Amino acid sequence: MRTGVVALALAVLVLAPLRPASAQLSFDARRVGMGGVSLSRDGNARRYNPAYRAVKNKNQVAGAPKFSIPVPLGLIQFFKDHPINQLSHDPMFSPDSAAFNPIGLLDLVFNPPIFLEVKKAPTPTNDVAFTIGRNQLIVDLGASRVLIPEQDFGLGSTSRLFDAGVGFAGFNFGVMGFLEYDVEFQLDSTLRSFLVSDSTARPNTPYFVNIDGVAQAGFAPTVSYAGRILRGAGGNDTDDGFYPGGALHYYYGATYGSAVGPAGFTTGTPVLGSTPTPLLDGLVSTSTKPGGHGVGGDVGVVWISGPFEVGAGVDDIGAELTWSHTKIQRYLYTTSTNSVSRTVIAPDTTTKTKLPVTYLANAAIHMGTGTTVGGDVINSGRGTVIHVGAEQRTGPFAVRGGVSRDQRKKMQFGFGGGVRLGPLGLDIGFWTHSNSFSTQRAITMATSISIY
Repeated sequence: MRTGVVALALAVLVLAPLRPASAQLSFDARRVGMGGVSLSRDGNARRYNPAYRAVKNKNQVAGAPKFSIPVPLGLIQFFKDHPINQLSHDPMFSPDSAAFNPIGLLDLVFNPPIFLEVKKAPTPTNDVAFTIGRNQLIVDLGASRVLIPEQDFGLGSTSRLFDAGVGFAGFNFGVMGFLEYDVEFQLDSTLRSFLVSDSTARPNTPYFVNIDGVAQAGFAPTVSYAGRILRGAGGNDTDDGFYPGGALHYYYGATYGSAVGPAGFTTGTPVLGSTPTPLLDGLVSTSTKPGGHGVGGDVGVVWISGPFEVGAGVDDIGAELTWSHTKIQRYLYTTSTNSVSRTVIAPDTTTKTKLPVTYLANAAIHMGTGTTVGGDVINSGRGTVIHVGAEQRTGPFAVRGGVSRDQRKKMQFGFGGGVRLGPLGLDIGFWTHSNSFSTQRAITMATSISIY
């Protein structure tokens, strides 16, 4: 019982460092093989730049297919190793099993086995050694020590779940769905030193993590315009020219929640003379009714000249939502009652939230030799991600390669190829990633069928 609170705090620390490596998960093996970059006028270009609505999505450029169908070899292998009818008894999912490894399970959640892992990153074991005495508590995390972050960390993402509409003469009327979450963790220096250096816990000392998180979702009716205002030397027969675009959104929030405060434990005097006291003092805000509202917009430009094109876009400018019906509650662990009390600070008040601004810059050149080279830079509030890739087509064959820098500022690499047989094509792509618990890179093989 005396180590239960400590174990719970360690579980929080294990959950916290997780974050997607690039937030650019793709099911297209072509894009995977080029380091995550999209060389056709879809993907990130249309998602983050409203000006691309006026540019023809020439999928035939560089031999791009109409669409791709992923072949989930990773799922096939996973369910071969973990049969669906035996999941309730599988050690991976059963906490009662001696082989249960929560670190491995969480790694699976944040790194789903859609494609085949040809080189797996080693998962730190759950072997944690405790040295316990009335005046002493030492925790040896072993290989799991690499999970303890050196500075502030977190996870977050902003995405548009759908974007549908109709348009004419450059105008488009539609609706999009949005989802945004951001969780920031700050590890107390005393707790970090205790976990990393194998030092003994000090008596009557708090060990905690500061947590600050927010999540919100909803939809936004949208009106946008994009058009070509300058034409290139090729005239109307080409896409050459300058394209501006803009969109105005009225955001309607469906749900919202936030939490801020410390969580951890406080040792006794002596250290384990009594059970460590939980430390919890958090403010939780939740929307009691849908109806968050606000206004924001996107702007973008595209310039095309012959085989070269470049674009830039900025999304969710000034997107601040007002939530008119918010409940604010305080959750506090009270030593005298040995329980967590809940106090309503404000039963119905108004709060405001913001959507992070997203930036994209992209460029590509389509050479007449079957070579296409391009790259993009994206920042959606959680660090800058860079992709650079190339594709060379010769007859029915294609060779691809690329590099990227993920949100952890680590370099990742991709390579692959494909073959086209009439209206069908088979593509394969390999890429390295660090979106697991280990600091080492893993290699994933993606496969997909292309329809031309």
